[in-house]
Amino acid sequence: MGDKSVKALANTALATALSVIIAIIGLFVPVLALASLLWPVPVIVVVKRYGLRYGIYSTIASGLIVGMVSEPIYAAYVILSYGALGLSIGYGVQKGYTAGKTLVITSIVSLVSKLMLMYAVTRLMGVNPLEAQIESMGKGLELSMEFYDRMGVNVPEEMKEALMSSFELLKVMLPALLIMVALMDSYLNYTVARIVLRRLDLRLEPLPPFAEWRAPGHLAIGFLLLMLLSFVGGYFGLGNMDVVLGNILLLFQMVFLVQGLSVAYYFLSRKGVNKLVRVLLIIFILFNQPLAMAAMLAGVLDVVLDIRKRFSRDGGN
Repeated sequence: MGDKSVKALANTALATALSVIIAIIGLFVPVLALASLLWPVPVIVVVKRYGLRYGIYSTIASGLIVGMVSEPIYAAYVILSYGALGLSIGYGVQKGYTAGKTLVITSIVSLVSKLMLMYAVTRLMGVNPLEAQIESMGKGLELSMEFYDRMGVNVPEEMKEALMSSFELLKVMLPALLIMVALMDSYLNYTVARIVLRRLDLRLEPLPPFAEWRAPGHLAIGFLLLMLLSFVGGYFGLGNMDVVLGNILLLFQMVFLVQGLSVAYYFLSRKGVNKLVRVLLIIFILFNQPLAMAAMLAGVLDVVLDIRKRFSRDGGN
């Protein structure tokens, strides 16, 4: 075995030990659970320096060690959740992909790993964790309504029906919500990894500034095609097309909302608004339904017309 291989194995072992420490901190010290966002960083460093093979070694070894000090199911969680993210980000960095491409790959890997983890838990424990969580939430909602009734608080029937409808909608929209969680998970891990790696003099391609975020121009065509296919499927009586249609709508609504917020942030920047004020205004828009709907519409228009480009081309007038 050459000196290079020995060095690679030694540094991989060091990265594995660091990953195990981070995982154990996240498991046994709930207050520091956010430290788990650092878990993929050692794997990314190993993949960037020595290749994907050593990153896989580190991920599997970390998972096995964590499983020995905790539970086998947590080992699977570590490998499939954080290990998969570290490997995908590291692979993108090693190949020199753009930040956007790396994030897309990482999001897909994150979604697949979450589905595999759910399947593994279901097979091992005989209970689907998502279904169990939803059932628990449903019982909690019913208990809350009963508690208010016993306390003499008159909850209008319309509100009860609205709450139950929202709960039923949540169950239907799980696929779209899982995709959004995978995207957010990947974004957070990528951002944290970039900050940490910068301290180690390792460069991770930065994402474009929020003011420049823009979905591909053909997204609107894809949206219309998917909607058309859903309607055709419903017309021919294909099962669960209403569920498919609902999930498509929710996903595209989120994409258009983010793009609309990006447009708002762009124009606030052009007006010289302080960065903190900009962020606070974006948060306010996000949690104000009429303004959020307006931002979503702005996002649709920006996908079709590229408002920011037209504004810049006209000299900002």
